[in-house]
Amino acid sequence: MLSVIEKTDSCRAVYFDSISKITQITNQIQDTKDLFAYFEFETIKPFLEGTLKFSDHIVTRTANPLIYEIIKTKVDINRRNKDNQLHKITTTSGADILLYIENDELVFEASESLKKSIGIDPNQVVTVAGKTEHVFFVTYKDKPEFLIKTVLVPFSELLSTGKRVKYEENKYSISVYTQKYFDKYSWRKV
Repeated sequence: MLSVIEKTDSCRAVYFDSISKITQITNQIQDTKDLFAYFEFETIKPFLEGTLKFSDHIVTRTANPLIYEIIKTKVDINRRNKDNQLHKITTTSGADILLYIENDELVFEASESLKKSIGIDPNQVVTVAGKTEHVFFVTYKDKPEFLIKTVLVPFSELLSTGKRVKYEENKYSISVYTQKYFDKYSWRKV
């Protein structure tokens, strides 16, 4: 069961929590902290008829970061919780999302290969897991509990032109944390 990128009249929003468990299916957008993805009604009809149980399925990302899939699974709570917490961004090769300091700016951008494969225009409204912005937390080096700055980057900018944010204070003694929406993130100092 694959989600769709753009909402149609026959779509329903499938909400899922931080451990990817389905919490509700609705045709109206709800004010909740849960993420959601749009699925065609015919695809999720067995859940609404009661032939499939929410508790036996999770929502997971596919190779395309804009598409989600509902899969039957045995949930390993410890592993799944750990994967959905804040992640420190470290230097990684082949990353989808790149972060670095250039002069007095923090730069947030997608890799060229990801930009090319998705083909997003900065004027489009892009929703990933029900969210339109990617949140990054700038903290003192290796101390996620000491928040310096929160940076919200619209997915449309992140996946097209990138975003630059002025930042001077203590720029070489920071770490950046985020909730993962993409497979690999990389942090480097230029």
